[in-house]
Amino acid sequence: MLFIRKMRLHAGPLALSTALVLLGGLWQFVIEPSRLDEGVLASEGGKVSGSTLAGLVIGSLAAGIIFFEMLLWPRKRLRKYKLGRTKYWLAYHLWLGLACGPLAFIHSGFRFGGTFTTVLMVLLLLVLGSGVFGWLMQVIIPRWMLGSLPQETIPSQIDDVSLLSALENRQMLTVVLGTKPDQAGKMVGLEKHLETLKRGGSFVDGFSGKQIVVGAVQRRDPQRTAMGQEGFGECSPADRMVIWKQYVEVIEPFLLRGFAGLDGSVGFDRVGAKLSPLRTVQRAQGWFSSLREACSQEAIPVVERLQGTVMQRLQFDAQRMAHAWLHRWVAFHAGISVLLTVLLVVHIIESLRYI
Repeated sequence: MLFIRKMRLHAGPLALSTALVLLGGLWQFVIEPSRLDEGVLASEGGKVSGSTLAGLVIGSLAAGIIFFEMLLWPRKRLRKYKLGRTKYWLAYHLWLGLACGPLAFIHSGFRFGGTFTTVLMVLLLLVLGSGVFGWLMQVIIPRWMLGSLPQETIPSQIDDVSLLSALENRQMLTVVLGTKPDQAGKMVGLEKHLETLKRGGSFVDGFSGKQIVVGAVQRRDPQRTAMGQEGFGECSPADRMVIWKQYVEVIEPFLLRGFAGLDGSVGFDRVGAKLSPLRTVQRAQGWFSSLREACSQEAIPVVERLQGTVMQRLQFDAQRMAHAWLHRWVAFHAGISVLLTVLLVVHIIESLRYI
């Protein structure tokens, strides 16, 4: 049923675009040459061009489509005026935009012409290519994210949610293993920021305004009895030293890369995270496998809990990259579309001088 509804949505724009291309080609290459005398065709090198009646009409139609495509931008700014449903605008934007390319080539008689018109054609191809790329990304990426990223959260909250995971890790390690040994290294002070996050605040990039954090790991009762319900047993002093040291040196820096405390404390470098042994799922799995081998059986649940937070962060990173692919192409597409429109207006003005 969903496929049928989508086909109904695109059937009208697809039929209109196909008809425009077929009728334009028929007029330009079949009907128009039959009504032109041999002298006109000879002056054009035996080929039809944009200066014929059909060429002018088809070129005007292609230009009109480009101007219509640009209306999607102000339409988004005028949602309150109910200028039609967005899905219909996008359907016509897609199919009429694809039809604009063939119409432009039909208008020119499949010739690029001089330097200026060649630039116009190249820009048009770039606009069409980036538009198709964006359409494919909007179809493929959300489906991939739905099936592959169960830990998805709000992209702007990824660093805050990861910080909560680090705070809960510290809490869990302190309850299960005891306080951090001095030999394990020094950690950035985070505890004072926990109340800020609970109140809905954010301190990522120094921002302290009201926000809602969604997708954080469920908090646990920081008591040994509650930890015991999750299968945590008594760990040896050797386990305590190994796990705390690896957490301070490897795990927490990976979770908190890019963080800088409001108190001016030193944060973690994103560039340094690229060299982390946890930077990919495969490397993280191998690293945690080695950590489990270095610990006793009683410490395995602790290591698995830490591994879960790292895997969550890796999914967040994949989500952030997917959102970048999903949205940043718009800047390129919109930029060259504006440039194409401006040069098209110049082309129209110059063409009117020869009519």
